Amino acid sequence: MLPRIRARRPLSGGRTLIGWAVCRALLLFFLTAPLPTYAQQMNSSSLQTIPPDGVQQSSVPPANPPTDTAESGEINHPVAVGPSWVITHDSDGNVGQQIKVGSDFAIGERARLGVIFGQAFVYKTTNSNLGTQSMRDLGLTGQWHPNDVLKVEGMVGASQLGSAVTAGEQPVSPTVIPIANLQFHITPPGDVIKLDVGFKRFIFDLSPELIANRAVRNDFIVHPQISLPSGWRLRELAEIGPVTSTGQSNNRFNSESTLGHKLGKSSELYSTYTTLHFAQPSAAGYFSPDLVQNVEGGWSTDFDRKSLSLSLDCGAGAGRAKTHGESFGPLGLSMHAASFLTWTSNSGQELSASYEFYYDQSNPGVAQSSPGAWHMSVVTFSYRWSRQ
Repeated sequence: MLPRIRARRPLSGGRTLIGWAVCRALLLFFLTAPLPTYAQQMNSSSLQTIPPDGVQQSSVPPANPPTDTAESGEINHPVAVGPSWVITHDSDGNVGQQIKVGSDFAIGERARLGVIFGQAFVYKTTNSNLGTQSMRDLGLTGQWHPNDVLKVEGMVGASQLGSAVTAGEQPVSPTVIPIANLQFHITPPGDVIKLDVGFKRFIFDLSPELIANRAVRNDFIVHPQISLPSGWRLRELAEIGPVTSTGQSNNRFNSESTLGHKLGKSSELYSTYTTLHFAQPSAAGYFSPDLVQNVEGGWSTDFDRKSLSLSLDCGAGAGRAKTHGESFGPLGLSMHAASFLTWTSNSGQELSASYEFYYDQSNPGVAQSSPGAWHMSVVTFSYRWSRQ
């Protein structure tokens, strides 16, 4: 595997539908017009935002997202430190465990600087000659929030990969690969339009085969969000960039369109259409279709009770995939469910836990070794301590 709505006087009947259609058409035009021609024929699954520490997060769109630090009046604590632990397991037998420890400190009232270290192990429970692949990350993190309109987050670092033997019995030497994540969050006054623009470069680490083949994703991201009349919200996403691996460079394009409607103060019903495209097939270990199309409907909600907050999200739909040189296959079921629980103390401590589940019959996250539906579970624990 996103914003608060400002109520306006509702339009009526056909004028409302025409207004939405015009807004959507204009937004898609400005998103796709600057992209290369081949990018307009590509597509992808769901948005995965990677914060400055490099840990992938879910694309669950909160119905009532948290306000930024400067807007909510929170204190920019002098020093903060915290570990995180992420466990992934999919139906193809791929298991990943990642532990990260980070620390950052305040620079003035609106900036932070920090460092993060991580260790990951990825292996396969089924028969595999790849063994356990290890990966170490080291990076510098930063955050700058000069005003209520702009917030900048970033991470630059490197991943150290151990030696490996590929599926073709070719030895691979240890290597160091640069990684990065830069995000600009722009929120003009009025809270009607929000825009996220960024770039992220990270190791494609869903399986030991991907790590052994040195698969690296590079994503340029444009993610606008617009509040529409009568409690409606429109979110668009475009991701484009090369996917490199040993002996190959591919190109990936992902687009996602979501229309949601608020239910009360903290819930939302939404519908999402996504597409995924790779320029060519790949043997590096990731699923590289010519085109995937998927439509899902979902519901998300937030509960806040003093120091506890809980976010829930679930959705289901159908999709179809077309491999290179072939026609579309049959429609397949897709669904997801996620829950996020956070406890925050008055002394600046924060404890979080989450569980995510993804199921897809036509768009697996990796190139599967056996036919059938693909599913994956993600469990995350994190703790953050801040000095007052």
